[in-house]
Amino acid sequence: MATIAESTLNPPAPPLHPFRPLFFCAALFASLGMLAWGAFWHMGWLPPTPLGALPWHAHGMLYGFASALVGGFLLTASANWTGIATTTRRGLLLLTATWVIARVLLLTPLPFWVGALFDVGYLFGLVFLVGRVLWLSHNKRNAFLIAILLVFTGLDIAFYAGALGGSGTVTTRVLIAAVDLLMVLMLAIGGRVIPFFTSRKLAGHTTWTHRYLVWAVNGGGALVLLCDLAGAPLLPRGILMLVVAALALVRLVGWRGWRTWHEPMLWCLHLGYLWLAIGLAVRGLALLGAYSMPEIDTLHGITVGALGTLSLAMMTRVAQGHSGVPIRSSFALSTMFVLPTIAAAVRLCDNQPHGWVWAAGLWFIAYAIYLIVIGPLLVRGRLQTATH
Repeated sequence: MATIAESTLNPPAPPLHPFRPLFFCAALFASLGMLAWGAFWHMGWLPPTPLGALPWHAHGMLYGFASALVGGFLLTASANWTGIATTTRRGLLLLTATWVIARVLLLTPLPFWVGALFDVGYLFGLVFLVGRVLWLSHNKRNAFLIAILLVFTGLDIAFYAGALGGSGTVTTRVLIAAVDLLMVLMLAIGGRVIPFFTSRKLAGHTTWTHRYLVWAVNGGGALVLLCDLAGAPLLPRGILMLVVAALALVRLVGWRGWRTWHEPMLWCLHLGYLWLAIGLAVRGLALLGAYSMPEIDTLHGITVGALGTLSLAMMTRVAQGHSGVPIRSSFALSTMFVLPTIAAAVRLCDNQPHGWVWAAGLWFIAYAIYLIVIGPLLVRGRLQTATH
């Protein structure tokens, strides 16, 4: 009886879900960061850093938005994979604060390297926390994630070195490689979870895949990254991207995603993966001279179309699943899932300032919807069920 009374008076602390603050930060930066970029670009006000408007925007989306997104997902997933908590409440607070401080410092007159230290410090903290639980659990299957995080961190350091040295060539190449790395992550993780969620939800649904195809898609994506880092000639890079795009499309078709048309929480995942194939094809065709577009602009098929759609899909699914509410869509969420596709199409088809404005506006609306609809789940935590 005493034990029951004590447990009633001192209920156990709710489980720690690292995605909550980091997903909130990611969505907030995705929306407000896009507005800030619009102010920098159209109103002429620039943060007092060595970066111009476009490099600040690109780096902010990759190492502000995407790094918070990746951090929230991997810290939560690693705990699920290993059964070991990736961090404590104090550690999560410190990690999130480091990310926030970096975003603020990079907009202040303080020396550029101060903000860079916090930015890189967040990434090293993420490497340590994820690597620790994978090491303790001997989880070799996901060990490749540590390599991805270390390369992602190294690219961030190289970006700051290039920016401080005034080398636009270095910063541009680093940003392209960072997109490649996120593409590899989406190809690998998406290839696991999309067919799994689809088969689990749809009764009698079967998918086709082959281990050699999986290796070819994931390995091809990694080869794209290596070629871009090495500065390989345009022709082989373009051909390689088209080959990987075709392989990714074959893999996607094997999942039979057309059967998910009545399930927005599923078709959004297939749509995001489709944009990986489209994005690679757009990049490859541009490199082969099929049309004229700077390589940094061709990346938006992957960053806006694939990353934008898959991030909203997974952030919604994870937030609902861990908050004790049904994993399902609504009119607002279904609209949100479509907006990155429209934004990516506008950004690629109308590569002019007015096209950028429309694409940025659609992106902002998508993440504003996420904050309004899903944000409360991130803040309040898991719904408590009554006990009798």
